[in-house]
This record gives sequence, structure tokens and C-alpha cells, in this order.
Amino acid sequence: MQKKLKGIEFIRNFHKNTPTSPGVYRMFAEDGKVLYVGKAKNLHKRIKNYTDFDGLSERIKKMISETASMEIIKTNTENEALLLEQDLIKQLNPKYNILLKDDKSYPYLTISKEEIPKLGKFRGDKNSSSYFFGPFPSSLAVNETIKLIQSVFGLRTCKDSMLRNRQMPCLLYQIKKCSGVCCGKISLSEYRRQVDNAISFLKGDNKEIIDNLSKKMREASDNKDYEKAIVYRDKIFYINQILKKSTLSELDGNTDIITILEKENVFEIEVLVSKNSIICAQYSFFPEHTKDAIDQEVLTSFIEQFYAAHEIPQKILTNIDLFDIEDIEEGLFVIKGEKVVLETPKKGAKRKIIDTVVQNAKLHLERKFIENSNNKQYMEDLKNLFELKSPPNRIDVFDNSHIFGTDKVGAMIVVGPKGFQKDNYRKYNIKSDIVGDDYKMMDEVLNRRYMHAKKEHTLPDLIIVDGGKGQLDIAYNIIRNLDLDIPIVGIAKGEDRNAGEETLYQKGKKPINLPKNNPVLFFLQRIRDEAHRFAITTHRKKREKSHFKSALDEIEGIGMVKKKELLNYFGSVKNIVNANISELMKVSGINKNLAEKIYKTFH
Repeated sequence: MQKKLKGIEFIRNFHKNTPTSPGVYRMFAEDGKVLYVGKAKNLHKRIKNYTDFDGLSERIKKMISETASMEIIKTNTENEALLLEQDLIKQLNPKYNILLKDDKSYPYLTISKEEIPKLGKFRGDKNSSSYFFGPFPSSLAVNETIKLIQSVFGLRTCKDSMLRNRQMPCLLYQIKKCSGVCCGKISLSEYRRQVDNAISFLKGDNKEIIDNLSKKMREASDNKDYEKAIVYRDKIFYINQILKKSTLSELDGNTDIITILEKENVFEIEVLVSKNSIICAQYSFFPEHTKDAIDQEVLTSFIEQFYAAHEIPQKILTNIDLFDIEDIEEGLFVIKGEKVVLETPKKGAKRKIIDTVVQNAKLHLERKFIENSNNKQYMEDLKNLFELKSPPNRIDVFDNSHIFGTDKVGAMIVVGPKGFQKDNYRKYNIKSDIVGDDYKMMDEVLNRRYMHAKKEHTLPDLIIVDGGKGQLDIAYNIIRNLDLDIPIVGIAKGEDRNAGEETLYQKGKKPINLPKNNPVLFFLQRIRDEAHRFAITTHRKKREKSHFKSALDEIEGIGMVKKKELLNYFGSVKNIVNANISELMKVSGINKNLAEKIYKTFH
């Protein structure tokens, strides 16, 4: 009986009959599990590379030794092979494929294609109902861009139902964040021109926009309409400030910078995207299935996967030299049939930019290790940093959230040596009649929390408040008035609210500014951010509920009893909004006429 071939012997034999066409190949273990999925513009040449055993990395050698069978799928083009490869990797999750995972879906900025276009943000699969710009690296980044578009172009962000029912301009119009198209403050044709200008701006046509605003400013000034001239001046200033912060004159055309770092076999890849010398986005990725891999192998695999879903640049700068493999020819990386210039600068201005991106990557890699580690060491570090009597077993962290003083909420999270204690999180609806006063909100929340905590014996070993000296003083006075002895720390954000520039305050002590790469600072940022996330989420839910209730109040025939019945039946505001007429009619006291009124209110 002929011995069944395996490993390098099998691949050498299999290679003899492989075609020279583009396609995808799969490598299988003896038990039938897929080990690896790859693509090639020349299958015969690619598989032959695996027969040069001595020139391969240890990881690939191990994969080959486990290979018992292979299958190939021919495609018409290399691009088809790339798309098929990505689909198969997602379906099969092969053991030896390096997987591009960032643990989140990046948000896009959208401008809808309806009669009166709307500005917004979106996560998920793109569709044809809107123009999509991005993706952005975070909600914060897309929100900042939305603020810019509102300030300069006055695009609406309100829901369609609010637009239809609006009779007077909203607050955003009053503060010059919206053009008031809902109430005829601007003609529909002029509004659409503003939409076109915003789209051009988001595509990178900044010079034309600024020239146009400058022209209008001069015309207004010549006509002695100085108030309008000031509006145009402020818009130009705002755009220039944004561009000044995000311009890298050393980069020409559309250039992406991609760096890779490794620590204890965890890889971090940082991507800086620039278009026309303007920084558009920055991403951090932590690929999976990288055991025994080397950085060139991980980065090559990453580039192929990343650009399967992102715009391909003219040039890519990297911090390491890549292998001389099939897809790299004389400094050109072939991606989806397009040739991209690939450079690894060793000195000069471009190298300085790469080194800056590498420093950011180091920070993200350190943060990743902190997130995956036990908090016990950080409790000891906090004891030493803040001169506590002992390492804290429980830390209460506070933050507030509101919009112009409405839907005010306070939030408290709890963290200890074993991580976040979500069962102990608390949210507080601010009861006092205060508008936009963060100090009074903090006063109410802390009083309510520690008057109960004193009775229930659930006191923390350390209190952290989001804010500077003012918030610290509020917390200190409350704790002292309640005859409690609990250390308190205030975390104030740096200039422009930049992470890494926080100042730590304690009563009667000098402020502390930790280095940006300090692990304890990362830990404090992490718990501060979790408190902020919890506060924002709580506020958003309250706002949605209050908006829902106010909308129901406008429907004739809906009172407190019926509102309560609706909530009891559907369980949440979201479920009521999404219900159809027949579902609404199932609620006690809701007839067809009322169900239709409710449905029309939200649709």
C-alpha cells in the first residue's frame, strides 16, 4: 500500500499540477480542518515558494508539516482571488491565517440623499441611501467632524419627524450650528449648495471652500454688512485651525503610514491615513493568530486585508522592510491590481513622522497589556502615588452628563483589584433645578451616594472625580461634612482635552502630571473613560425616553395611564418606536385610531 504523503513531500507533489492562473488555495490538516487560506496571481509560483523549506519562517514550516491535503479555486483575476480569500478567511477562521481584528466597527459620517439632506454618523454595512465618509477611528473623531460641518455649512442633524413638525428654529439655529432650513431661514436650493460644499470639503477640496468663503467675506465687508463678514471670517478661522492641526506637508498625495510593533508575541499595527497632506484618520489594530509569526509576515497579511475594505493610497510608508514576495516588485506593492509605492525611509522628515507614529503605537500596545492584566499591581501603584494607607480594594469613580442642562444624570462606577464591579454601578437622575452647573450636579450626586453608603457600610477606599480643583473641592467638602475620611483625587483633562496631558489633584498637595507612557496614567485614563462611557450611555437613554414621552404628550388621547400601559407591554421605549400598528393595538386601551396616531408620530 502506497504511503500517503504529508508535509513538504505532499506540497512538492501537489505543486506539479497547479495552474499558473490567479486563484485561492486551502491547506488542510489530516482531520480535515482548514489550516490556511491564501490567494495568488500565479498559483503555480506561489505554491512552489512553500517547497523552499529552508527559506521559510518557523511558523510556516510548522504549518507545512501539518498539511495533509490542498484544494485550489481558479479565478479570472487577482482581485477576484483577493475577495474570495477574504470571504473564506471570515467563514473558516483558519489556524494559520493572521486575522485583522480591531474589536469594533468603525463609524462613518453620513449625508443622506433625501430632499433635505441630513448630517449624521453610522456603523454597519454601507447602503445607497447616503453618502459615506470615513471610516473614522472613533466616535469622538466623527463627532468632532460633525461639529465642524455644522459650524461651517449649517447642515441639519435632527430626525425627520422633528423636521416635519418644526414651526420655530431650534437651539442649534440660534447658536449658528444649523441653517434653519426647516423654517425657511434659508432656501432649499441654497441649502443644497451648502450640502454640495460640505461633500466637496469632506472629499478634501479645502482650498476651493476657503476661497469661496473669503470671497463672500470680502463682499459682505464691502457692503458694510460686518455681522455677516464676521460669520464668514469665523468659519475660515475654524477650518484653518482644523487643517493646521492635521496637516503634514512632508507627505504628498494620498499616503498611508503603517507601523508594526511586537511585545510578548502581541502585535500592534498603527495606521495613519493622509489625503493631500491632511491627516484623515488613525487606527490601531491587534491581529490574532500571530503565535510564532514574525513582523514582516504579520504586516504583509495586514496590508492585504486592510485594503480589501479601505481606499488604496498612492504610497505606503512602513517602519520595517517587507519580504521580497510575489506581491512586492521593485518597491511596488500590488493591491487589488493597483500598484502602490512602498517605502521604508531610514532618515529625514518622513522617518520622523514614522517615528512619531511608532511612539503612538507603543502607547496603544502598553494600554492593551494594561487592559488584559490584573489590577492588583495598579492598586499598589495608586497607594504609592497618592500616599494612601493601603492599596484600595474599592474605588468609586464619578462623572456627569447633560446637554445644555437637560436630561441631567450622574454616574458612578466601581473598580477594584479584580476589575470593574458592574453590579455596583449606580446612576442618578439629577433632581435639583439646575442648568448646566456641573459643580451643583456633583454636589447632589455625592451627597446622595455617601449619605446612603454611610448607613449601608459600602464606603470606598478612594474616590475619583472627573474634573479639576472645583470638582475636587466639592467632593472634599461633602466627605468632610459627612464625617468621613476617604481620600479623593480629581482628574483634569489637558489642553484641548488631550489624553496623556491629565493633571491629578489632591487636597493640600501639589498637582501630579505623569509621563504619557506611564502605566498608572493608562490605568487612570481607562477607569475615567469607563465612567464617562457609563454616564453618556445613561444620559442617552434618559434623553431618548424624555423625547419619547414629550412626543406622546402631544398625541390627543394619550395620558399617563396609557403611557404606562405601553411601557409595561413593550418593555422599552425603543420597542414602542419600532412597533407596527397591529402590535400597538394589542396594548390595553389602545384602539386602531390611537395606534395609527402613535405610529405616525414616530414614522
